[in-house]
Amino acid sequence: MRRDPSRLTTSEFDLLIVGAGIYGATVAWDATQRGLTVALIERGDFGSGTSFNNAKTVHGGVRSLQRGHIDEMREYLRERRALSHILPHLVHPLPFLLPTSAKPTRHKLALGAYFLLNDLLSRDRNALPDPSKHLPSSRIVSREETLRLAPWIDPHGVTGAIEWHDAQFSNSSRAELAFIRTAVRHGLEAANHVQAVGLIRQDDGAVAGVMAQSTQPEAPAFPIRARAVMLATGGWTADLLRAWGAAASGRRVPQWSVAMNLVLEGLGGSHAVGGNARGRLFFLAPWRGATIAGTSHDPWTGTADQLVPRREFVDQLLGDVNAAFPRASIDASDIRLVHRGLLPATEASARRVTLLRDSPFIDHAEDGCPRLFSLVGVRYTTARHSAERAVDAITRWLDTPVAPCATATTRLDGGEIDRFDTFLADAVRQATPAVPATLIERLVFSYGTRWTDVIAMAQRAEDDALLRPLGIGRLGEASLPTGTAVTGAEILYAVREEMAVTLADALLRRTEAGTRGHPGAAAVDAAARLMADELGWSEARRAKEVQALARVYEAAATPGN
Repeated sequence: MRRDPSRLTTSEFDLLIVGAGIYGATVAWDATQRGLTVALIERGDFGSGTSFNNAKTVHGGVRSLQRGHIDEMREYLRERRALSHILPHLVHPLPFLLPTSAKPTRHKLALGAYFLLNDLLSRDRNALPDPSKHLPSSRIVSREETLRLAPWIDPHGVTGAIEWHDAQFSNSSRAELAFIRTAVRHGLEAANHVQAVGLIRQDDGAVAGVMAQSTQPEAPAFPIRARAVMLATGGWTADLLRAWGAAASGRRVPQWSVAMNLVLEGLGGSHAVGGNARGRLFFLAPWRGATIAGTSHDPWTGTADQLVPRREFVDQLLGDVNAAFPRASIDASDIRLVHRGLLPATEASARRVTLLRDSPFIDHAEDGCPRLFSLVGVRYTTARHSAERAVDAITRWLDTPVAPCATATTRLDGGEIDRFDTFLADAVRQATPAVPATLIERLVFSYGTRWTDVIAMAQRAEDDALLRPLGIGRLGEASLPTGTAVTGAEILYAVREEMAVTLADALLRRTEAGTRGHPGAAAVDAAARLMADELGWSEARRAKEVQALARVYEAAATPGN
């Protein structure tokens, strides 16, 4: 997957997608898979907006059932099952625990009956060929076991718990990348760090593409022509529509909520645990050695570009988490990274935030922009299905014969695995002194079948240091402390094969190096030097990249105002 924006100008596409979060990525794969010619651009990095800021959970619709939305619950179930099948190296079962009490709404018998109904309605949840992805039925847990599994909750009044299973991404950024990489193999033209700066219109006013520009300084604008243009730009959608003269009238999403999660120092444990604060449910979930706490929802009236983790939002979420889990004793110094992103809401006020249930797909012909569409994503788990519906609508408008959608069953890049536990065991058995089992296991959980490509990157360079954690010297040299197990080979692979343009691209989204907090000065310096050599950065550019990465973590240390 090589970055070459010039290829975007060589022909007219059937569809141009602006925005490459999870919704842009899934639409790109769906449309490409059906036989359309497709281009995808993103002004930042792939998945660098709201999609990066998620709780990693792949939902099965438990809370939809609580609201009586059976169809919605079944959609979540189907999508969790589909993601487990097409991305087996990235989607894994995760047990959840909800403590019970004597209160009627939290009584063990009431919740037991509720989850029994959930089990019955999701009886086909394990219609998967891989038994390692099967989820057990819910069960009632004793008080003693509950307090052992969830030592952070207040034990007063706890009578036990309900245990059920959902799923979790081991690396959600690589999930988005898998959709894009797979689409590229099938003909997608994609480029990150390219922004749309205006519409191209025909004489009759119909949209015929966009003028685009690399985000590099003083880059010239160039045309990308397409029969249809779709925005998948999340919280930036309304601003773009206004700038381009298509405000979507009263059908535009009227309000936004800022959703926030905290990546904390790891608390340990095997279960995601629920707790209540201010009448809301929060979770602490273990994730690859860290803990993710959330999710908070607050009203947002500014623009997406103004979105920073406001101090009051972070303090409120931290207070809620400590109220829900008083024995966790989480301090501000435990925060390693603050995730935040904008979600569309029907109501977003200090009193209440109500998110949209479905992702709006809008044809902007009525707004004076024929051939311009937008898809505003609501839920990460259901992005694939929303993309399918969007492409259905676009292909009807294009009146072009296409192949049927097969994205729910076609395994994505790195996911060509029949049984994950067996594949992992076979991979680990290939360990050598130069390629230890711990390295192989970690690579499999990010790259799947592509883990050998990363190893080959180092072997071709004949440099043993590339398989050592960033910041660790060559054999025989003094080692430097590092906060990551990510290797130099992964950084080179990100640059050469996955369009990593900036240091943040490589450390935050291509690899897991910075996803659980700052990886350490030695690791950052080593990665920056590798990228500088590979991309020809000057010393000034290298220093600028290091500073830009540091700003990502400043929000955790000192939230903005």
